[in-house]
Amino acid sequence: MITNMSIKKIALYSLTGVALAASQSSFAHTRLQTPVIGENSANHGSNYNNEVIGHTCTTAGGEHLNAIGTVVVFPDGVDSTLTVDGEASAKGVIDYVSNWGSPVQLIQNNDVFPMQDEITDSLGNVIGFWAGGGEGLKHNLTGVIPFRTSGVIIEPTSCAKSVTFRIAIADICKLTKDTEFSTDALNLWTPAVGSKFEIEGSSGYDSPATLKVERSTDMPEECGEGVDVVVTPSAAQLNRDMPVKIGGIQVWPSL
Repeated sequence: MITNMSIKKIALYSLTGVALAASQSSFAHTRLQTPVIGENSANHGSNYNNEVIGHTCTTAGGEHLNAIGTVVVFPDGVDSTLTVDGEASAKGVIDYVSNWGSPVQLIQNNDVFPMQDEITDSLGNVIGFWAGGGEGLKHNLTGVIPFRTSGVIIEPTSCAKSVTFRIAIADICKLTKDTEFSTDALNLWTPAVGSKFEIEGSSGYDSPATLKVERSTDMPEECGEGVDVVVTPSAAQLNRDMPVKIGGIQVWPSL
């Protein structure tokens, strides 16, 4: 006999299942745990965050592979491209962000991968990180890599109400040459800018992770409602900064 209590239990279980499915699907791809932050965080100028690896690789033959490494690269702001309210802009990051230069710091943690390091530019600015080695991330589990971002200050004289940074990520399951990239070997969540780190037709093609910074200060009166700015790394930066080097020797992509 079905009672009111039974109906309530069934409804509760159904809602729980929907909520669980929604929470799992939100990290089906590799994304940031907190993709939207406020300008110039109160946590001593930093925001603590995580890269969340939602799944590893599945070959065309149906084989599930562990992920043996991950790479995360932020736009360096040097030759990055910008859109303003969806329209291409000739302006630079400096026109909208006062302190973009060394935006990210890796937090030491060996829970998923035993090896890790930061990626720096020619000036020593940290613009990304990698982690890898060991048994890696099991194909049936989710991986979390902690890092923090510097408190971003939106240029006070600009009309930016938000600035979104598109972040290139590679989840590596097999070591291959860049000419051999396929979803059998890795997942690439990168912008389509013509770099070596793209797999056309894959779910990650032109689908990078993002970090959106929302303005907390008043805009100049002439700005009206303000504009949304999006920053994308260049192909030249990704070709330079995505490869993993240990002791000056490139280990991925294979040479």
